[in-house]
Amino acid sequence: MPERKPHILMLINDEHRPDVMPIEGDPHIRTPTLDWMIDGGFYFRNAYTPSPICVPARQAFLSGLYPRNCGCANFGDAMPSEVLTIPGHLSRYGYTTCAAGKMHFVGPDQMHGWHQRIGRDIVGRNGYEPADDPEHQALIERDPGTGSWPDKVKQEIRYARAGRGHWMQHDRYSVDGALMFLDEHFVNEPYDRTNPAPLLMAVSLWSPHYPYQCPDDLFAYYLRRVKPYEEDVPEHFDCPDFFKVEVGKDVTYREAHRATAAYYGMIEWMDAQFARVINKLRELDVLDDFAIVFLSDHGEMLGQKGLWEKQQYFEASARVPFAVRWPQRYPQGGATIQRNVSLVDLFPTICDIANVPIPEGLDGRSVAPLLEGRDEDWPDDVYSELWAVHNGPSVMVKHGDMKLFRFDGHEGTLGRGPDCPEQLFDLARDPDETVNLIDHPDYADRLADLRARLDALPDPRKKDANNRFVGTEREPFAGRGGGAKSKARGISDIGFPIGHG
Repeated sequence: MPERKPHILMLINDEHRPDVMPIEGDPHIRTPTLDWMIDGGFYFRNAYTPSPICVPARQAFLSGLYPRNCGCANFGDAMPSEVLTIPGHLSRYGYTTCAAGKMHFVGPDQMHGWHQRIGRDIVGRNGYEPADDPEHQALIERDPGTGSWPDKVKQEIRYARAGRGHWMQHDRYSVDGALMFLDEHFVNEPYDRTNPAPLLMAVSLWSPHYPYQCPDDLFAYYLRRVKPYEEDVPEHFDCPDFFKVEVGKDVTYREAHRATAAYYGMIEWMDAQFARVINKLRELDVLDDFAIVFLSDHGEMLGQKGLWEKQQYFEASARVPFAVRWPQRYPQGGATIQRNVSLVDLFPTICDIANVPIPEGLDGRSVAPLLEGRDEDWPDDVYSELWAVHNGPSVMVKHGDMKLFRFDGHEGTLGRGPDCPEQLFDLARDPDETVNLIDHPDYADRLADLRARLDALPDPRKKDANNRFVGTEREPFAGRGGGAKSKARGISDIGFPIGHG
């Protein structure tokens, strides 16, 4: 009889700075659920998002492909349905797949391989466009003074407060649904029909995303303990004014303080929602049968370096919390892994956990060797990219402790324009990224190596008007070995398409 496949739980949140965690040394944040998971698992100290903005990041880690290869390069891009995803792949090997909460899918395909979805993130016209009839169309206009703020980032900081947050309501809805689904999957009390299939479930929360609001008690707790950043944008760096907020000028110190406290409170509240899921698995007596993965799609600058929100390659925005707990295979746990990993490594890692073939052509690599203490062949390079209006097109590479990122200089060459200089940091010596080493002679060779890695990246895949890729082949992603082959049989051996991810 084949080995019983483990259930898999993906705990995902949004906009979580990696350093706002006890394991990172933060003395104030309280996250007992994440602490439990990390204490019994593996924490990846250098995990990076494939794109520091929500939609491309999520499609990238679900597909194991960087944004330029998965067809979702921008915030509003729809990933082609032909792209293979984690839930779509595991469903072919007997898994029941269910996502509760935020997936941030764009376009008519709101499933992308999930059997079921729970929550208020399932949106779209389902193919129906507005009627081409001006006389009878509903003309809806917002009341004057309502709608989007002209200075969104600054207004979000001013608006942060204690209260019943907008995303808290969404998240509670999703977690309530997840608990009901777990009861149905493992008990199904009305019919006493338990589901024998292994389960892949994602519980994906919006918190701690803007607007920053949290319960009164948490707001009061953190307001007395945390302080806001009061910093300036580093020398020799420029970015759109959209992200710059000067404390004392654009917002008051008290407003920045309140936003910081509310952000911390949202993280603790988010942790309590994950606790509800873990406690339900304990109640159902199935917790020990689960492998659990925790990750965030990107970070948050939170005023550091004079910047708020994401869409930056500084550590607070591009680095993410990432942990794996799998006591069935690794009962010892409690280890911190220092190697560079990317969220595109999630897909092949989950394949290894589920003991199913890893599709060929993924940009990611399974982190299973790192869990087993084998890192001699690990490439140790990660990439992140933006193609959106604010900080794109731009790209980052980190290899070892060295990080390079560069922007479109508006002169046809990345990072060479006078307003957008390249940024080179040695994180071993300068973990706070305060000294740009781009012109330092001692780093010339390392700079040339990093530039070569970026120059070797393939162009983004082209799509047609029907959101399908043009052509069937794509260039392998440079530097990471073009993905990993399965320890079992190759994906081509069982008739799945090659070249689409």
